[in-house]
Amino acid sequence: MNSDLRELIQPFAKVHEDLYYFAKKAKQESEKVAGFLCTYSPQELFHAGGYFPVRVIGEEGGTPLADQWLQPYACSFAKGVLNLGLTGDFSFLDLVVFSHTCDTMQNLAEVWRRRVEGTPIIVVSTPNLNAGEIALTYLKRELTRVKEEVERISGNKIRDEKLLESMKLYEQHRNNMNRLYQLRQANPSLLSGTEMFTVVLSSFLMKKEEHSKLLENLIKELGSKSPQELKKPRILVGGSVCQAQGFIQSIEAAGVVVSDDDLCMGSRSYVLPSVPQGEPMDMLAQMYLSRIPCPAFHKPGYDPAEVYIEKVRNGHIDGVIFLQTKFCDPYAFNYPYLRKRLEQEGVPSLLLEVEQNQPVPEAFRTRVEAFVETLNR
Repeated sequence: MNSDLRELIQPFAKVHEDLYYFAKKAKQESEKVAGFLCTYSPQELFHAGGYFPVRVIGEEGGTPLADQWLQPYACSFAKGVLNLGLTGDFSFLDLVVFSHTCDTMQNLAEVWRRRVEGTPIIVVSTPNLNAGEIALTYLKRELTRVKEEVERISGNKIRDEKLLESMKLYEQHRNNMNRLYQLRQANPSLLSGTEMFTVVLSSFLMKKEEHSKLLENLIKELGSKSPQELKKPRILVGGSVCQAQGFIQSIEAAGVVVSDDDLCMGSRSYVLPSVPQGEPMDMLAQMYLSRIPCPAFHKPGYDPAEVYIEKVRNGHIDGVIFLQTKFCDPYAFNYPYLRKRLEQEGVPSLLLEVEQNQPVPEAFRTRVEAFVETLNR
């Protein structure tokens, strides 16, 4: 990496020193911070209500306190978040937003309500069927309820013009993130997968205003670069959350480049189409129902395998690695079908079960290395 590019990446990398550096800084400056656990949380509403929305994830380490209140088969993501709540590490949050995506997340909200004192919570319930007039009507009413809750807790009235401003800001940021993904798909040599992970992770933890400006500078620099021949196999990483850079580093250390992803903490968060202008709450509801659905939801006619196949073809992908968070049932149910469809397309894949709050185990590296050997034959 040249010095100019290193300088452009450095501001994003602050999150590796302290995940919540920007949130804590905002709190010190008397700003309100809202932590959300899922990208189905309407961040635009919280931003319009005067909050700085940040993605809440766990950190590497054990979860002794959370283990007392969550069942052994709860995922490591839920345990990691709850443990930080119980230890007081999230004391800088003024609001915590849960989404009813799976049973674990729904129950986590109730455990949090009873065991983590001092921080109000809001639960957003997205319809499991992400299509149709009934779903649209339901979600609009749900978002209206959430809006009223935010107004009550924050004391700030969310006016239409303010909400539209926030929606425009977030759309601009999504466009910038999508542009960066497109640049890397066409020319993976621009950034390593590890560097891209840094930019993506920081997108959930920085203010969108600041992150967009940094993105624009980065995109301008990368856009001036000529494509370089890439002799390493290209890997697509799929799964739900991926909160540790170590997973991506370990994959690339085996001699490949992670050139794309299908992660809820990755590209999937930014594939939200523009919707026709209208009443803000209608627009917001339409937008969230139009996104690529999480495996916890259903949309008639949607085939998750087609997303992978399109990415494989457009990005000249050589293999797919699934980072399957242990005990994440929605993604586990999806996997056999995805593997079968990829096999039919002649695309090799590897399933790796991971714990989000633990160091990358040696077995992870060994299996990746063995998989890469098959790609190089």
